[in-house]
Amino acid sequence: MELREFAIQPFGSESYVRHLSFTSEQELRSFLIEKVPLQVYFSAGKYQSPSAPDMESKGWMGSDLMFDLDADEFCELNVRRFCTDTGEEVLGDECVSNVISYSEVTAECLKQVYEKATLLKDVLKDDFGLEGEIVFSGNRGFHVNVNCYGDCALLDREDRKKIVEYLTDPRVEPGSPSDFGWAGRLARGVRPLKLDEQVTIDIHRLRRIPGSINGKSGLPVFRISSASELDNLLSRSPFKGSRVVIQPLVTGELNVYNVRVTLKKDLKVTINSEVGIYLALKGLVRLTAHVK
Repeated sequence: MELREFAIQPFGSESYVRHLSFTSEQELRSFLIEKVPLQVYFSAGKYQSPSAPDMESKGWMGSDLMFDLDADEFCELNVRRFCTDTGEEVLGDECVSNVISYSEVTAECLKQVYEKATLLKDVLKDDFGLEGEIVFSGNRGFHVNVNCYGDCALLDREDRKKIVEYLTDPRVEPGSPSDFGWAGRLARGVRPLKLDEQVTIDIHRLRRIPGSINGKSGLPVFRISSASELDNLLSRSPFKGSRVVIQPLVTGELNVYNVRVTLKKDLKVTINSEVGIYLALKGLVRLTAHVK
């Protein structure tokens, strides 16, 4: 880990503190306990001097391969819009004040995206001989990461772009179902993937640390090997087991990973902490008290 750059996003800040480095997990853990950031990341790249203040002086030694799959690329998310002054849900341009937007993500949607992540992992193995691992982002998507060594680590931006193009636009005709690669997949009805190219080609990209908390949801980032692990996601929250008092900023019935929550603007209610913290991080409520 001493070759990785680390970064944190402090609470109340839109910017990141980058160019951090640590020699051990204990040193990193002590730092996080002291700083308690909203989010924490480490680099896909390895560097001779990861704490150097600019990329040119870090001494790049190679980078892992990263792929990003987001729910809004594979599912039709139910995007709710609420007027900030009234808290009421609005359609079109009816609201004269600012708008709070909330995208409802269901377990069924996440399982669809996970299936695509599994396909990506299989293609990387079958067509490139690369071993990937699937990581749930803690919010509404997945990362497929390949820990690279040798030639894989030294792939440049153009090389990585060609891999993305192969995965998203293979430019081959369907063949026989038994054919190798995309010719066979297309014949079997398998469709190419939708990926964020910029994530993959960026050799200096930061990625979330498995076991850390996603500051957009309050849920953990974790390695995943089965779609069943997406059932009852809120039970994975480190905040479960207690309750909080919330002051809603909107009025409506919301879906939080298949849990229905009814809110009325400014009417304080006590709910489970994992749900309240999730709603607060989405900008839908304010936390006003913790109930032991």
